[in-house]
Amino acid sequence: MNLTKLVASLACTLCMLLSTAAMALTLDDIKQMAAVGVPDNIIISTIEGAEETFNLNAQDIIDLKGAGISDAVIEALQGTAGTTTRSKPALRDEDDSQRSRADSADREEAPRSRSSRRRSFSDDSEDSDDSMIRRRRRGATTESNTDSDQEDSLIRRRRGSRDDNRERGSERTDSRVKRTPKKIKAAIANYKEKKFLTASLKLYRLAESGKFPEFEAKINYYLGGSLEKLGLLHSAQVYFQKVVKEGPSSGALFANSLAKMVSISDKTNDPIYLIRSIDKISPDDYPGKVKDDLYYYQGIRNFEKGDYKQAERNFSKLGRSNRHFVQARYYLGVIYNQQNRRKRAFKVFADIINRDFRGDPQTIASIKQLSFINMARIRYSVQQYSKAAELYERLPRLATHWSTSLYEAAWAHFMSENKEYKALGHLLTIHSPFFRKVWVPEARILEALTYYRICEYGYVEDILDDFKANYGPVQATIDRVLEPYTAGEKPLKELYRSLYSSTSREYRDLPQAVFARVESNRRFAGPHNRVLQIEKELRRIRQLKPQWRDSEVGKALVPMLRKQRGIYMKIAGIALANELDRVRLGLGDLMGQEALIRFEVVSGEYRKYQTRFRNPEAADVQEGIEFDFATNPDLIYWPFNDEYWEDELGYYERVEPGDCKE
Repeated sequence: MNLTKLVASLACTLCMLLSTAAMALTLDDIKQMAAVGVPDNIIISTIEGAEETFNLNAQDIIDLKGAGISDAVIEALQGTAGTTTRSKPALRDEDDSQRSRADSADREEAPRSRSSRRRSFSDDSEDSDDSMIRRRRRGATTESNTDSDQEDSLIRRRRGSRDDNRERGSERTDSRVKRTPKKIKAAIANYKEKKFLTASLKLYRLAESGKFPEFEAKINYYLGGSLEKLGLLHSAQVYFQKVVKEGPSSGALFANSLAKMVSISDKTNDPIYLIRSIDKISPDDYPGKVKDDLYYYQGIRNFEKGDYKQAERNFSKLGRSNRHFVQARYYLGVIYNQQNRRKRAFKVFADIINRDFRGDPQTIASIKQLSFINMARIRYSVQQYSKAAELYERLPRLATHWSTSLYEAAWAHFMSENKEYKALGHLLTIHSPFFRKVWVPEARILEALTYYRICEYGYVEDILDDFKANYGPVQATIDRVLEPYTAGEKPLKELYRSLYSSTSREYRDLPQAVFARVESNRRFAGPHNRVLQIEKELRRIRQLKPQWRDSEVGKALVPMLRKQRGIYMKIAGIALANELDRVRLGLGDLMGQEALIRFEVVSGEYRKYQTRFRNPEAADVQEGIEFDFATNPDLIYWPFNDEYWEDELGYYERVEPGDCKE
């Protein structure tokens, strides 16, 4: 844009901004502003500062797109639609017979609220995800709040006239907006002043009264927001879900409620509520601000149903700037691998390893580790064992998934030629106390197989005896624990309670590693985390002020939370039973392998001693020899004396030759 056009653009923008104080904003104004190059952020600010609502139909959107209007501006126009008011709410509360009781619950919060209004930015840790910006303008305070900046600002400029619905051209839509009732305005004002106890109480009463059905979405949205600010995330999500169920007709409230549900799902690490909500929403109605997040969670839903084709479509839609992008890419790699598109899967995993991503650093690091493991598995599946081992061993020592990498690398070395010494070194690391919470009973069987291959039959029998002594009782305990539930004598909710309640004693009967295995299963982890969140909220309610705790809202939330806890305990109980059954069946299979190896050992020992009898010079040739454990710049070898040190982990290698005779 040259200087002349820039000056014209700014002049036009200034005229429009000044003229909106006296006349209504129309779609023609929006098109004209875009035509002269007014930036989107200024157009959006003008829309948000006006009082008009724009109920766009399909033809309106087509015309706007044809005029070069951006999606962001169209979304801002749509955000003004619905039953929300665009007028200035009164700051004074209504006369309420129960106001003094509710206000006393937040009296300690009021000074902080008044103080925050005097700052440019609110620096409240409780609102770090949703900070407020307040500016003084001409004696009035304009508040921008990400919760509601598209549908109800605290204070707006007064118009010279309230009769703004006159037609201006063929594009003008004549729509009258219902004013927000005074009681609802007062409750929302309490919310924006950070009097969340008072706001939640007033909003709950308004919701229960049923007097304002046309404002139900707004009441539920701010009630959910108040509960969220009080740390009651599950309770908040219940009310946000009510807004979402009403559909896109509630405008910005629908979009903001979905955004809140996404945020809560991320915080609680449980997307069950969100996934159930979006399953009935058309992707065309996904709000722009959380569109990619919703594609991601819908992709998870498709993946768990086995609909990999639709899951691939949804995961592929995410933009690189989205915080779930790296998880979506990982899912794509897994899908390609399950479809035997190994080259494409390998390429996706390699891309994850070599690129930087936005999001939680720990999550990104974990996914990069899993990508190394999956690349190694692909190499292993095509019998490239040495290359697989190289990939497994690229994981950092003591990383989150290091134990998995060590075990699978041991298999890769076992399958390679003359690499048994490295396999045994990795297995020795896994057996150290540092991995007592890692459930890999298969490692003992692989260790026995490795010693069998190098003809160390004495070691094989010792390992098998140890395996049976340690894992036989675990298998029997799981049988005993599951028996009343598989027989239908008790509900599976009680299985969860018996092993995970704070008063449980039965959990001591199983190793910590079994529980770690169960909790790594996503089908269990989701409802389990939800139960923990509900327990946290029940404790939180007990800690709140008696005026609120004993009020209608406090008394209503407790039974609701207890009922929800029971539902999620049942879901967690089902997943727990299934996972314990898999552990039990896995141990049964390993016990069968143990018996088979033991049989082979008997046969092998017979051949070994038969060889020694025929060649007496070869017998006991190793006895009395002291080995010299050499060192080199790359690896350190030393005799293991049954004492583990953390800095030794991962460097063990067996240097003694096997006992096989040709």
